[in-house]
Amino acid sequence: MPNQPSPVDIFAHIQTLTPGLSRSHKVIAAAVLTRPREFVEKSVEDLAPWLGVSVPTLTRFCRTIGCEGLRDLKLKVMGGLRVGLRYIEPLAPPNSTSEALEHAINRAGNAMMATLQTAEPLALERAATALARARMIYAFGSGGVSSWLIEEIQNRLFRLGLLVTPSSDHQMQMMLAAAATADDVILFCSLTGRNREFLKTTAIASQYGATTIGLTVRDAPLAKAVDLPLAATLENDREVLWPNSMRYGFLVQIDVLAYLVALQRDRSGQEIMRRIRQQFLTYRDEDDHTPLGD
Repeated sequence: MPNQPSPVDIFAHIQTLTPGLSRSHKVIAAAVLTRPREFVEKSVEDLAPWLGVSVPTLTRFCRTIGCEGLRDLKLKVMGGLRVGLRYIEPLAPPNSTSEALEHAINRAGNAMMATLQTAEPLALERAATALARARMIYAFGSGGVSSWLIEEIQNRLFRLGLLVTPSSDHQMQMMLAAAATADDVILFCSLTGRNREFLKTTAIASQYGATTIGLTVRDAPLAKAVDLPLAATLENDREVLWPNSMRYGFLVQIDVLAYLVALQRDRSGQEIMRRIRQQFLTYRDEDDHTPLGD
């Protein structure tokens, strides 16, 4: 079967061509890029006076950017709007840095409150017990946020005397899952829970008896595939320029897991933390109130 051509990102394509366009064509390009919905909704009879150009100029513009005509251009723009409209429309930023700071704190608070209301304490207790008893813990992530969240999981649990191996490489994750045993735990972290490679790896882990934990969102495929889902109701607030606030909800659950594991590890975890503090006091910083390696 021949390879299908990749869909054209019409907005990026027009942005790339804009510097070399004529003055009238730049006017049309600007309308497509800044007011795409209006451009699509207007008939050709309304478009020409709205833009201040002639109908033949509109036709030449379409052909210049590689479209067969106005209809073809509108179809491509509508296709782009299904994905990218909120990245194109004008934004309403905070009026000041102080307002931005307040908004950031509110977003974080909303995510943490959603976790408080929808995370399952019993599921956290069961997951903590599995982690505390594990011979080896594998923490699997993929993409931006989940890749550093698994590093945070390692950071929280190694100091309690647990062996933790993080991985964000799907091929390596499959191999580690195949090498796992019934004494091991594999913790998957995904903000969407729809990672297909994770679903393959959960099947491999289950085949060899490893316990699987899924730190994800409620009703996601990953939550249904693992033995112990840690699934809260968290939603992307869809604010384009702000970092995703869902990560705060995930961090809350990681903190709770670490605390519950520490309680189960009892003196062994405290002894390792004492040793870390002792070496910090000896070699780095005499202040006993500084964070423990954070």
